[in-house]
Amino acid sequence: PSLAFAAPPSASPHPSPLPWGGDAHSGALGLAQHPKSTRRPASASGGRPRPGATVAFSGAADAAKAGTTSVTASSLNLAKNLVGSGILSLPAGVAAFSASPAALWPALVFLAVATVLSGYGFFLIGRVCEETQTSTFGAAWKGSLKRGSWVPQLVCILECFGGSVVYAMVIGDVISSLIGGFLPVGLPMRTLSILGIGVTTLFPLCCLRSFGQLSRFSLLGTIATSYVVLFVAKRFFDGSYGPGGAFFDASTHPVLQASGAVGLNANMLVLLSILSTAYLVHFNAPQMYAELEPGDAKATKQKKFAMVGLYGFGIAAAQYALIMVFGFLTFGRATQGNVLLNYANGDLLGIGARAAIGISMLFGYPMQFAGLRSGILEAAGSEIDLPKGKHRLVTAAILGGILGVACLFHDLGKFQAIEGALLAAFLIYIAPPMMALRLWGGPWTKARFYTLIGIGIVLTVVGCKVTMA
Repeated sequence: PSLAFAAPPSASPHPSPLPWGGDAHSGALGLAQHPKSTRRPASASGGRPRPGATVAFSGAADAAKAGTTSVTASSLNLAKNLVGSGILSLPAGVAAFSASPAALWPALVFLAVATVLSGYGFFLIGRVCEETQTSTFGAAWKGSLKRGSWVPQLVCILECFGGSVVYAMVIGDVISSLIGGFLPVGLPMRTLSILGIGVTTLFPLCCLRSFGQLSRFSLLGTIATSYVVLFVAKRFFDGSYGPGGAFFDASTHPVLQASGAVGLNANMLVLLSILSTAYLVHFNAPQMYAELEPGDAKATKQKKFAMVGLYGFGIAAAQYALIMVFGFLTFGRATQGNVLLNYANGDLLGIGARAAIGISMLFGYPMQFAGLRSGILEAAGSEIDLPKGKHRLVTAAILGGILGVACLFHDLGKFQAIEGALLAAFLIYIAPPMMALRLWGGPWTKARFYTLIGIGIVLTVVGCKVTMA
């Protein structure tokens, strides 16, 4: 049976397709009262939906199963699922190709285009689910393409792995920035923070078999991201980091070019790759479509789903634009991959922003990690519910690998750009039209789908080359 949640999730660019639902990659939590269970994941093909979508806004499991979630509730759930840790890297995406305020114009165009194309891919998956009468990504893939069922399973594992690494990176950044002033200079604070938190906190949390005790933190991610948006805008308008400001640092000023045109260059793909990660919610589309209240006809429900995409992606785009614009205007070329690291350690509001994001990610980590662990076990042909000893051993082995990767990567923006180019572009721009091509065959329709696939291939190939350069 479906499970009810204590509160709607607010997730992020990374799907965490967990067997029992919950939210994943934004630091926001949608936590279930989940008893110990041995049931298999929702889709044997591995295309388990991102769990945020399993939550009706009313919290009524039966209502969600019957498909009675309103357009408004679904739109808010979608927006909550979109806005997460990806928002922290957007200003760095602009700084990757220019130091001029004029760069914000093409950046906003890219944001608008990414919003439209991502929303269209999300809508396409809903249409495919309607035509194939499926409610998971894996089932929709199998029902339309008739082969390659291993693809969504692999994507699930890689997405959860990437999300787990990003969580650990953000936690390490936050903890090291908060405690750095209290420990001797010269210590590898970030590495020690990641390993220390991993051993003392993340490992016990990841060993949990029920996440009900974490439900009190279910709305923390939503509050944290909203606070960060307001904080970044406030610090731009009050001039705290400009000349004469309380936190002005002459070593990083001026960080903006006074003027100058911005020409097209390959580094713009870094921003596009980050935007792909920020908009990665497409594993949620099948279940969100299934939960949406039905219309009088199939076309009516599809129109409602289109409105859900329009409102949800629109709300997320507005928050992305605010962070991207004001974060870049505040720090320009000096913007770090995690924009919160640009703010002074003595800035109390900045400390609050980092602490809120860090805590929300800390308690969201078990949900993200559980999706990875169950995906690996399923791929290996093992039962999901292992005996206690094996459960802890597998958890330690996987977590150790994740923490090692998180220690190696220091630039959150670059890691998310790589992930966006390698994986998110496939899920957003390539997979939806691939599935749709098997169902609709008009010449203009095919041309539109092939164009979207071409965009995805360019972002994947060229984006990876530029980002890794």
